[in-house]
Amino acid sequence: MLLYTKELVAPRPKFRPGLLRFDRPRLRNKYGTMLRRSFAHSTIHGLQNAFEENHLWERFFWLIIVLLATLGFLITYSILENRHREQVLVSVVATTQYPVYSIEFPAVAICPWNHVNWLRASTAAERFLSPKADRYVRETFRQLLIGMEQVTFGKFQTLGALSKRNLSSLVNLSLTKLASYVAYRCDELFVPDSCIFDETSYDCCQLFVAEHTEKGQCLVFNSMISEESRKKRLVNEFYPYKISKAGEGSGLQFMLRLNDSFLRKGTKVPFSMNLMIKGPRQWSQPVIYHLYSNTENFVSIDPLLIETSKTTIQMHPFKRHCYFDDERNPYYPYANSELPYSRYNCIASCLQMSVLDHCKCTMPLFLPPIEGTRECGVLDIQCLYRHRDVFGYVKTRKQEKYINDTRRGQLCRCPDSCIMQRYNMLLNVRQLDQTNTSQFQKRIRTEVYYGQRVITKIETKLQYTFTDWLAGFGGILGLYVGASALSFFELAYVLGKLLWNLLKDGYAKITLKLNRSDNQV
Repeated sequence: MLLYTKELVAPRPKFRPGLLRFDRPRLRNKYGTMLRRSFAHSTIHGLQNAFEENHLWERFFWLIIVLLATLGFLITYSILENRHREQVLVSVVATTQYPVYSIEFPAVAICPWNHVNWLRASTAAERFLSPKADRYVRETFRQLLIGMEQVTFGKFQTLGALSKRNLSSLVNLSLTKLASYVAYRCDELFVPDSCIFDETSYDCCQLFVAEHTEKGQCLVFNSMISEESRKKRLVNEFYPYKISKAGEGSGLQFMLRLNDSFLRKGTKVPFSMNLMIKGPRQWSQPVIYHLYSNTENFVSIDPLLIETSKTTIQMHPFKRHCYFDDERNPYYPYANSELPYSRYNCIASCLQMSVLDHCKCTMPLFLPPIEGTRECGVLDIQCLYRHRDVFGYVKTRKQEKYINDTRRGQLCRCPDSCIMQRYNMLLNVRQLDQTNTSQFQKRIRTEVYYGQRVITKIETKLQYTFTDWLAGFGGILGLYVGASALSFFELAYVLGKLLWNLLKDGYAKITLKLNRSDNQV
């Protein structure tokens, strides 16, 4: 008879000294089983091995791998987050084939060098002076007209001698009304039937209207600044005009005639013109061209459209260097659509506020008017002359960090508009053929047209948008831990389930203790 003692005898349990706690292994097994079941098919790589491997050292190995991968993910994510937080802007060429008919034709302004028509000087004295004015008052009025011949905003040197005279007799004189009265009319400057736009003949006085600019009163085509030009929009839905053609003969053509009888005898100011190309809703443009007598002037315009993407709307305007239409610059007092925000409009209003600050008055003759303010009169000429170095020089933001400039000037915080048009212009001048005209007649012929039928559109946008951040986040998440968006919901579900069981077991223990204490009592 064979005895198999090892197979038939049950092994005795090895008891450890001390009291045994039977609830700890039970709870540990419960939560361990729950976690193993939850991560058995986890989308996070490595967690399944950390819970399912048989040997303890293999579990710790995979757990360390998961932790190292998570650490690498967090480091790479911090680099990605810093790039996104920097909000770097980049400008790219969106297209070079943007059609010109999609934008408005620029406004064309004609500004005479001499702003006073002396044929109306005598009637101006009768209109603006008292009939009882003596010889000194009339001479003062004449000196005022002489000083207004070449005056533009910021260049008040011609008014220096006038500031030394007694101007108390002209205290009620409006400089704006006087300048408008003695300014040149449309029929005095343009040759009749010489205006052509988009290969169609027009009456020049129907195209050009009087408008105030920093160069004084000018005759402007295709503008939306003056009230008279805005009335055109009410009767013509296609105003401001657009064209779809390019090249010579396709844009605006006009002929100016020069009459020396309009000039003051003995004046040294020649009868010539300034040409200003600006946006239809732009007050002025600092870059101008000089048009001399007996010349043909061909101005080729190549517009450049620059737009800032709406993805930058959450950036501060001074960081993105522009303002959107629905944003308001705190330094720009105009909020209506008649004078929308742009850099040059902001600078013009900044200069007007500077005049108001230094001389306690405004100059609607040269700058956008401010309601409720007093217009500068002849008694304010001395103040304007004294601060001409401030009004005639505009300083930009952060300029003093790079330029040691001792001039006072005026600091204007005026970034660009987020949607703007820039005009790159090329002027070609040649002698005017006077075969069919008298040699004593002075003419200026001018053409303004697009150089090409298509323009370049540049778009400024964030280098790293939220979509780029999301794509980068998903890429490094999949690279390091092999997870996806569903993994976060999966992890949240497991943690929520674990927390719920812990709370439920804790509540059960507290209830059991309370019941035992009640039974003992």
